[in-house]
Amino acid sequence: MKIDEIRTLEKKAANGWVAFETHEYDGWEMRFGNGYTGRANSVSVYEDSTKRLEDKVVYCENLYKAQGLPCNFKVTDADKELSEYLLHRGYKVVTPSDVMILDTDSEEFAKVLSDEGIEENSEAFKDVIFSDEPAEWFDPYFEFEGFTDEKKIETYKQFHANTKVTKLYVTLMHEGKVAAVASCAIEGEYSLLHNVIVDKKYRGLGLGKKLCLAAILKSKEMGAKYSYLQVIKDNDVAVNLYKKLGYKKVYEYCYLKQDK
Repeated sequence: MKIDEIRTLEKKAANGWVAFETHEYDGWEMRFGNGYTGRANSVSVYEDSTKRLEDKVVYCENLYKAQGLPCNFKVTDADKELSEYLLHRGYKVVTPSDVMILDTDSEEFAKVLSDEGIEENSEAFKDVIFSDEPAEWFDPYFEFEGFTDEKKIETYKQFHANTKVTKLYVTLMHEGKVAAVASCAIEGEYSLLHNVIVDKKYRGLGLGKKLCLAAILKSKEMGAKYSYLQVIKDNDVAVNLYKKLGYKKVYEYCYLKQDK
């Protein structure tokens, strides 16, 4: 993927998970979200620098220090020079991840649907609930994730409230109970698939695939030609599922965290 394409997709991904506060500085965006999640508490590069790299890094470090947080940078394949500088400065690699994209008009995806016996807008998803609001979606999501800390729960709710692009919440029922949930953030032709989780009691039944297919096809119905996601590299179960659905890796990213 070209550098400008990577940065455009990174900006869309940031628009799908919006922090409490953002600060722009010479083509970089600093996000602050009470320290919860790397996406909402890191620096991303959206344009080439006009200022000295060292000066910009120190500027970012001071802003995060003022909030009692370590400075994190989300660096992609487009940020080689910055990555090398931060590693030399003593930053540590955290959460290496892949970005994967699915073209919903591709022959490969059409074959996936055929193999699953699914037609778009079919009865296959009669046990799936779609919503543009997360009120009924939050409780099972927090339960499946094991979230109990009230501050964390309220922070996550605020991230969703701050997100202004089109949102889609997907709930999969199984035997009358909520078995899996996911959400999408749709901007133009691109739909970010995230927050995918299956209740531990129902894993191994193929519900994750069904959940993702439901989210992909509903997003397509809403105008998204492409579905994309971010997945931790060593999450073999998730990576293999996404490959089976037709997603292809287009670039990598990781967080470089200030070592204190």
